[in-house]
Amino acid sequence: MNIRIPMTAISIPAACALCLAVLVHPAHGQEEQTKPRGAHGYDNLRIEQEDRLSAPVEKAEEIWQFMQKHFVEDQSWIKQLDPEFTANFSAEDFTDTYFDTSTLQALAGAHGIRYRRRLNLTNPNDRKSGRELLQIKISDISGDALQRGEIKFEIDRRSNMNTREDRHPMIGLVRPAHREGLRTRLADLGMDAETMRPILTIQDRRTRVYILKDGKPFMSISHDKARSELLWAKFEMVEIEPELNEIAYTEAGPETRAYMEKIGAAISARMRQEFPYLEQNLTPKYNRAFAAFEEQIPYLRLLVKTNMINQDHLFALIFALVAGIGYTVYRSHRALADRKHRRVSMAGA
Repeated sequence: MNIRIPMTAISIPAACALCLAVLVHPAHGQEEQTKPRGAHGYDNLRIEQEDRLSAPVEKAEEIWQFMQKHFVEDQSWIKQLDPEFTANFSAEDFTDTYFDTSTLQALAGAHGIRYRRRLNLTNPNDRKSGRELLQIKISDISGDALQRGEIKFEIDRRSNMNTREDRHPMIGLVRPAHREGLRTRLADLGMDAETMRPILTIQDRRTRVYILKDGKPFMSISHDKARSELLWAKFEMVEIEPELNEIAYTEAGPETRAYMEKIGAAISARMRQEFPYLEQNLTPKYNRAFAAFEEQIPYLRLLVKTNMINQDHLFALIFALVAGIGYTVYRSHRALADRKHRRVSMAGA
């Protein structure tokens, strides 16, 4: 396999490591003996290998213009990494609602339990456009900080809400046949599925470069413009995510994984070379958004614990308090008026 990395795009040690990975890259038959299986489908653990580079919001367009020109319009650089690489891009909208317990166990573990809705803006006929999933993102699955686990569950929008389980805001979204698996996976993380409730929703406009190897998915470079609102607070961020294709990576043997990781490192290095202000920040979006809201909303954790994070619940509480205060003032006024009336009556008598 002929792979050349421009020395301006990656450090000397990283380049040497990549060369070593290429030298030991095995033939397909050798790798089949050690290749893990089972990344496809639902309720199966996939391994994500992705970097996350945080950028100033005002630099978003500048970064995307570079990505589009450097990786898609002119593919000479990626073909220096591997002549079999090709690239394309698409724009998509993601809406992610994150669930957690009243004590924020998912937040504490840097996990993400989210209901995702996806629309492809470039190609509405794409098979994944309109797809809905419940996803569990698991942190700290290995010694590699770039790795997270991902488990997906199929959504089934039921027309008849016959049972308490069907009416649950999270469990009720999932196909009934997958609900027990969902419960088990969350229990493994120390969480009770019954106690999960929606905490916040993040809207993400994602423009993404797809890199294919010999026509098959290899990795992507996502350009995320994410925003969220909670009560009166607002959150916004821009993030670049070079991510290896999760199925290809999960099902690969150790030598191919090493090769893929070196390519991912080369992409990250190229982005940081072009934009020195990019900073690696591996904190998940859910944690970053919650931290931003916690700076703006007093006693946010108490509101979550008492289920007042829901705007309707909070407004109902405020209305009840105002109504209670108003009624108390009214009663006091009436009592004073009654006493005054009695004194006037007694004086007239």
